Amino acid sequence: MRARTKARSAALAALAFSILSRAAPQAPPPETNLCSEPAGPLALGTAQWNGWGREIENTRYQPEPAIRATDVPKLGLKWAYGFQGSVVAGQPTVVDGRIFVLSAAGRVYSLDAKSGCTYWTFDVPAGAHSSIFIGELSTPRKVLVPAPPRQVAGRKGQKPKRQLMLAHLDVVKAPTAAFFGDDTGAIYALDAQKGTLLWKTQVDSHPQAKILGAPTLFHDRLYVVVGSSEQSAAQDNTYACCTFRGSVAALEMTTGHVVWKTYTVAEEPRPYGKNGARVTELGPAGGAVAAAPTVDPKRNLLYVGTGGSLTAVNVPTTDAVVALDLDDGRMRWVKQFSRRDAAGAAEFGSSPILRTLADGKQVIFAGQKSGIVYALDPDHGGDVLWQTKLIDATVPRGIEWGPAADHRNLYVGLSGLIAEPENMSGALEAIDMRTGARRWYTPSPAPGCSWGPESCAHAESQAVTVIPGIAFSGSMDGHLRAYSTIDGKIVWDTDTAKDFVTVNSIRASGGSLDHGGATIVNGVVYINSGYGQRTGQPGNVLLAYSVDGK
Repeated sequence: MRARTKARSAALAALAFSILSRAAPQAPPPETNLCSEPAGPLALGTAQWNGWGREIENTRYQPEPAIRATDVPKLGLKWAYGFQGSVVAGQPTVVDGRIFVLSAAGRVYSLDAKSGCTYWTFDVPAGAHSSIFIGELSTPRKVLVPAPPRQVAGRKGQKPKRQLMLAHLDVVKAPTAAFFGDDTGAIYALDAQKGTLLWKTQVDSHPQAKILGAPTLFHDRLYVVVGSSEQSAAQDNTYACCTFRGSVAALEMTTGHVVWKTYTVAEEPRPYGKNGARVTELGPAGGAVAAAPTVDPKRNLLYVGTGGSLTAVNVPTTDAVVALDLDDGRMRWVKQFSRRDAAGAAEFGSSPILRTLADGKQVIFAGQKSGIVYALDPDHGGDVLWQTKLIDATVPRGIEWGPAADHRNLYVGLSGLIAEPENMSGALEAIDMRTGARRWYTPSPAPGCSWGPESCAHAESQAVTVIPGIAFSGSMDGHLRAYSTIDGKIVWDTDTAKDFVTVNSIRASGGSLDHGGATIVNGVVYINSGYGQRTGQPGNVLLAYSVDGK
């Protein structure tokens, strides 16, 4: 009974947060630390972290971090930036020396990556939690430009005459856009240089729809996933559960026009009974997609992981990895691993990872909330190549926001907060991508949380980030740690859950590390601290760490 009361209280708190995040927030005052020079045009390159997984395969691997593994123990705070009146959300995107990041209240920031000064901000009329993807709206094109007139010699005995205006070809640079979603199911495109709105599209109008997974840009289309908070509302037996259906959509990047939209639950919900409170039950429903989609250019496919069914109606596309055609959104194959699970343990809450092994074979890796990692064959309809259960029988844990993959291993953060029964523990584990065998396993240290014993967890539910030689994993206790990829030894540990002096003079403190992980570019590790939308400590600070803080 006590566990059910706790679950119900947590669900109602989550629902309340969802309702508040949808209300139009009062825009905070402008930032005071404006950059001395305006932002120039952006250039996309290799030294960046764009979107959720750094690239369209969502490996969360930075091959060129500009920091050596041996220098990681020397990391020190370079600067801190405070978000006004809001907790953190998503994770920083770093492109061409600029940071693009959201706060949960819906303020979009463009900052200088070196100093943290503010280029511009944009306020969304709703809460927002997705990460940002930067891309050119269209490829540079050649256009006709009038040429100056010139004198042309006339016939013999005639005066020279002016020739008509000629034309020549010139290259026009396309504008660069920042794409992201909000907590009402809308997608935005902002001018990445100026911070002005280019377009906005309502992808889903369900009252509980929200876009948590970052959009992914490939060629001329923006691929968007839609999740929801209806699973929280469904904990209340006075709520008519359930009508939300997860979906994936492709938008024209220049206009926001929806090219195609595919529901993960094809059938529309209908009444099928009443619950114990005599409230009508509806279904089928569910299949929310909470994490960024993964692009497979070779097979012209898009991969997503889906959440569970929200009703008693079985749906074969929930708790599954789904492959969709990039051109028309048609489901090419579905791999479901479990039927409906009331505890949510069978859901896929993280992005599938597409990786090429040493022998040239490509494999899809998917982490389930149950704590099982699957290796799937993209050439044979998602057939299982191997599966590995990572949790200990004595202390169960699960996989939430996702692993990272270098050229040899998967690095998987484990969280007891999504286990059944719930526990406060966590761990980081490395497994061989070829075989699924465990290489090493490091339990999360359990220091006392800086804010006290209340909601003090050591779960590692945050997405993992890896560079050559080092894997970074954040913990719900506020600690960001660096692990040797060779043996799992912790080589650096910093507590982000404390007060900071910020470059924009905002009072700021860190908290739990959850959802979006570290982004690493040009020798600097950027991390949001204080994702407190559930069990954990809220905070409002973006931190930048570099060698010796320089």
